[in-house]
Amino acid sequence: MKIRSSYDSFRDLRESDSYYVDKTEMLEEFLVRRFDKAVMFTRPRRFGKTMTMTMFRDFLDIRQNSRCIFDGLRIMQHTDIVQNYMNQYPVVFLSLKEVFGKDFTATYENLRLQIANCCKKIDDILENSRLNEADKVIFRKLEYQEADETNTIAALDLLVRVLHDRYDKQVFVIIDEYDVPMAKALGKPEYDKIRDMIEHMLSFVCKTNDNVKAVLLSGCLYTVKNSTYTGVNNIIPYTVLSPNFASGIGFTDDEVKRILEDAGLSDHYDTVVEWYDGYIFGRERIYCPWDLLLYVRSVLDGSYSKKMGPKSYWLNTSENSQNIIHGFLGKTTDATERFEQLLSGKTIECMVNDSLPYHQIHENGDNLWSALLETGYLTKADTEEMALMPLRIPNKEIHEVFRQEVWNYFKDRVDNITENATPSN
Repeated sequence: MKIRSSYDSFRDLRESDSYYVDKTEMLEEFLVRRFDKAVMFTRPRRFGKTMTMTMFRDFLDIRQNSRCIFDGLRIMQHTDIVQNYMNQYPVVFLSLKEVFGKDFTATYENLRLQIANCCKKIDDILENSRLNEADKVIFRKLEYQEADETNTIAALDLLVRVLHDRYDKQVFVIIDEYDVPMAKALGKPEYDKIRDMIEHMLSFVCKTNDNVKAVLLSGCLYTVKNSTYTGVNNIIPYTVLSPNFASGIGFTDDEVKRILEDAGLSDHYDTVVEWYDGYIFGRERIYCPWDLLLYVRSVLDGSYSKKMGPKSYWLNTSENSQNIIHGFLGKTTDATERFEQLLSGKTIECMVNDSLPYHQIHENGDNLWSALLETGYLTKADTEEMALMPLRIPNKEIHEVFRQEVWNYFKDRVDNITENATPSN
């Protein structure tokens, strides 16, 4: 049983003959039953967002031959979808995971680098005689990171136009980790400028654009609602509260039982439930794939210690999430009672905002709990959405993570504030 938890590329995972939990029904759900012009999938870290986005890319991309990597998977039973969509559309795939830096200039240069990489992968389309000569000139400048800021921000519009001209088909635009630039800039002077740059870039393809078939985005927070760019406001979000696509990203309970059975570890089910179960997305019980697969692999390869027991693999895996939470905790001393309730296994109730912009996270207490929910430190305690949502810590692993990444930091800040406020003798 070849478990490769480090892969985030669908093609790489399949070509390495690694263990894969079949999530390809999500292709049918989006392309046929729930198609929209612009959608966003938000999930906490390590739940498989990038794997999902690359699955869509590899299935749709007209410049690939993907039949071998989807062979034997459930989507292949939908012959009409395979015929109409598999490798039938041009695709622009852009990851913003590395688009950050010490200031705006560094962030902007990293964006130019990612766009240049996109151009290099398709630069053979410049041989197409139908392409506009002016577009060819700008394309080359983007490819060599020589374009000005205006053309760089509008790069997606150019890319979908030249691909449409080349293949005479509308283009799918897939943007992974779209919110990393905003998360990394949170609390810094350049935040507003970076946020404006990313939202402006998205607006070229999310608003009415005849060259675009659909736009798919992934991230941790739906942070672009009520943007100044009206096209971005048209995005349909599927958050941790949404019943639709709830089981598309992450493992369901039935999938976990099947994984354990395949690994010969069915007797570990109770331990897995205690440590890694507990999330409710929409109306579904969901496990984090990263944790489950690392646990199974540790048992299979002999590195698991019975005396130490299960590990908190999730701990310290995202500087972004910690910065979001720590930025709030440094400004408040009134959340102690609710933290203590959560750590004692109880629930708290709050008004959840699942369209929370990064710059508003620190405005009030409810925003803190909403951020903790969206980033995976908390989960809802009921399958239905309601005005006052009961929230709890999902499982034993996150209880440990919560204590170390949240509670200890919060307590240290409160203790320091109290100490500094005490007059010296």
